[in-house]
Amino acid sequence: MNTRYFFYVIIIIGLFTSCGLIHNLPDSASPNTGADPNLWYSFVDQNGNFYPDNWKKNYGIPSNKAARDPYSLMKIATDRGDREQLLAFERGNMLRLSKRIEPKKRVFILVHGFNADEESVVKQYKYIADHIVTNPKNDEIIRFYWDGLRSTSPFRSAKNWFSAASFSQMAGEFGLRRILNNMADKDVYIISHSRGASVVMSAISNPEYNTSFSAQAKDIHNIDIERAKPLLENKNRITCIMLAPAIGLSEFQYTDTTTNTKKFVDLSTQVKKIHITINGTDKMLKKFFGFLSNKLTPTDLGYKEDSFNALKKNYTIFSMTDFTGMSSHDFSRYIRDPRFKQMLREESIQVQ
Repeated sequence: MNTRYFFYVIIIIGLFTSCGLIHNLPDSASPNTGADPNLWYSFVDQNGNFYPDNWKKNYGIPSNKAARDPYSLMKIATDRGDREQLLAFERGNMLRLSKRIEPKKRVFILVHGFNADEESVVKQYKYIADHIVTNPKNDEIIRFYWDGLRSTSPFRSAKNWFSAASFSQMAGEFGLRRILNNMADKDVYIISHSRGASVVMSAISNPEYNTSFSAQAKDIHNIDIERAKPLLENKNRITCIMLAPAIGLSEFQYTDTTTNTKKFVDLSTQVKKIHITINGTDKMLKKFFGFLSNKLTPTDLGYKEDSFNALKKNYTIFSMTDFTGMSSHDFSRYIRDPRFKQMLREESIQVQ
């Protein structure tokens, strides 16, 4: 057997024989709220629904937080007849956020990747916030959390990758997009890591979902993906800074059903810049063997300069910073590398 495909088979076996994934759940009883002077917390479940106040008491938590079965706020609420109550909380929460942001000029949104838990992400979010020069009167920082699942086992983390892939799309289209739709005429800077890039892309464009996943979302979780609200043209100016983007060209493409061909999506005019990192030595983006980077839910955008160049031909708003030489995929390593500060400066963000 060809060595390349032997490793391929080993990976597949590992993926399907692994288990033990854990949901990323909030610790706070009020995960979606503001804190003075300029900090807002947003936490969504696997389908992009915002956790309401006292969620543990009212919704309960999965046994041992195990992710063998989906944990869906909307499913729980619908099954017991509380759907409207959950939707009312979300509307009220977005109204409070909108009023809080209204007098601000800039909004920074931080988005973590897959295989992360709230406790570890808090440290990275704080590091970024501490190194960006902000004015509480003019700036707001939103810490966005989503259910990217987590695991400590390499094989389980690999299996997690496939489970979290669709969740990232839901978190973006139904969670982050609602946040963007509740602000207008702002300079918005979205800083993401790893699969967080998919959350961002799903918020600013219309993602394509796996057919079976779409059916499950509707039949089991009572969420009709086809009825997602579009990104509103609110005259925001959006800059996306994507560290180790664990996405591929497919995130920027859709299937034209008339010609049955792939075409590049039209991005909102609000999206002024997408600044990504390229790292040919990032082991996770490489998927250890390189040839897998554009397979098994692609990660080639953050790994191969060829993928960046292909997008650059279609979108003039792209730029890149080369992080090659660093083998780690860790959020903490990327933001502590001097090149990250340089990226911020290039986008006119003052750092300290």
